[in-house]
Amino acid sequence: MKILRVIINSVLISLIFCYFLAFLIQELNFFLPLNFFCLTQITLFLTLSYGALVFFITLIIFFLIQFFRGQRIQPAWISPSFLMLGLSLSLLLFTIIFKSNMHFFRAFYNEENLSRINHQQLILIILSLIGFWCFYLFQRSKRNIVFVLLYLFLFIISNVLLFHQKPLVKPLKTKGAGYFEIKPSERIVTLIGLEGLSFDFLIPLADEEKLPNFSWLFEEGSWGQLSSFTPNDTFILNKSLITGKLPANHFYLSRFKYYLPNLNWPLQVVPRFIFFRQLTRIGLLSPSPQPITSSGNDLWEIIRLNRGKTLQRDWPYDYKIFLPEEALKSFHRFFPELQTENNFLISILKEAFLTDFAFEQKFFKEKLAQSPQLSSLLLYGLNNVEAYYYKFHFPEYFGEISQEDINKYQSVIEKYYQFYDQIIGKYLASLKDNELLIVYSPHGIEPLSLWKRVIEWLLGNADISADHDLAPDGVVFFIGKEVARGQNINRISITDLTPTILYFLGLPVARDMDGIVRSSIFTRDFTDENPIFYISTYETIR
Repeated sequence: MKILRVIINSVLISLIFCYFLAFLIQELNFFLPLNFFCLTQITLFLTLSYGALVFFITLIIFFLIQFFRGQRIQPAWISPSFLMLGLSLSLLLFTIIFKSNMHFFRAFYNEENLSRINHQQLILIILSLIGFWCFYLFQRSKRNIVFVLLYLFLFIISNVLLFHQKPLVKPLKTKGAGYFEIKPSERIVTLIGLEGLSFDFLIPLADEEKLPNFSWLFEEGSWGQLSSFTPNDTFILNKSLITGKLPANHFYLSRFKYYLPNLNWPLQVVPRFIFFRQLTRIGLLSPSPQPITSSGNDLWEIIRLNRGKTLQRDWPYDYKIFLPEEALKSFHRFFPELQTENNFLISILKEAFLTDFAFEQKFFKEKLAQSPQLSSLLLYGLNNVEAYYYKFHFPEYFGEISQEDINKYQSVIEKYYQFYDQIIGKYLASLKDNELLIVYSPHGIEPLSLWKRVIEWLLGNADISADHDLAPDGVVFFIGKEVARGQNINRISITDLTPTILYFLGLPVARDMDGIVRSSIFTRDFTDENPIFYISTYETIR
């Protein structure tokens, strides 16, 4: 009967822990109409995975405590001591998970909601400490029921306060961008996104004179670090770039929807640091990509409504459909020593290269044919290559890597940068007097920490050695006739690009954008002749 009592108390602790995890999921998806019934559904769903895990951990801790005490513990069917201590420990663990997730997703919340979340964190910490305090007093007072009732009362009050401090949703009434009766600007902007560019590679390679076109950007343009945010998802970063807003204000929070078996509403945001997305491996979570649509009032829509042509190619095609004949020849020209190789790493490199090559070729032809006022290309290949080949370029950061593999693959990233340097050369050669060319990466790259390497190994991804999960700074270059030469502008936010582009094109900048106009990248003559015009918002038509 003793083991049955331990099981009952452990089940109660695991259920309450799952309830708090469900509360976290609601916090991350605060913009969805999730009610108490939904919270109960999510709680029951989580018991299949996290509930079972907490249950077994609770059993193990109970028997460890009994072992080290050297005497048998006989808990009641509903044991106040067991529950207060167990709940306090699990709540302390949840507080750490909650705080980590709120910090990771802080870009999803405005200042008012961040303040409310800080209040919630304080409530959770206090409730955890109260639990330990009541447990101690309960033991010291020879199990005085008053302390159990006090803890129960404070537990209920704390939950009421937690829900009272939930983030608020302010409805966004979007009717499209405004139209302005202004003289169309003859200036044009070209955005070249090369995901994964990092000064850790660019500066040394440029100093060694291996990247002549990037060296030209350093010398003849303005450049700096491009800062972003977490979660460092390319889809979300791109939405912030073209709206000039953080996710808290543009509400594009995920590339995917996540369906739970017993919940009608799909989730857009799922917790981090608890392997939640790994539930897809056992069929408990079903991701579904969301359609790639315009943000309604983004940079592209503003240009179109003001009679400007646009060309947007920031999501890759299937390169096999239109693969140019010279693509494979170019690959062999850059990587002649790998022509006879055929393994997983080579397949990653080859697919990245061929996709980038074909995608850029098609974009360049379209740009020449259409002469758009605003055009954008985003290539993803380097980011994928760096994820797998980083360890060969910096073997000193990692464990045992065979010298043969180092010799074979150490130059792969360097040559990929040279491939991108060749691409940049095409756009520099065709740069017009009235054109602003922006070369950027929304994030950088950094080596995986030891614990992440262990996790990737456990998940079967042992080849991955680098990522951008914690938002390392990317890079940005501006070059054109009106751009200041050789200027390091230090750090610029990804949300600053749209206001700066609108300013260059002679269009008003919305005051509700999170980014600002970085006028310092332009020459003094240009800024003197072109003041910044503002409107309140592009969200509604007055």
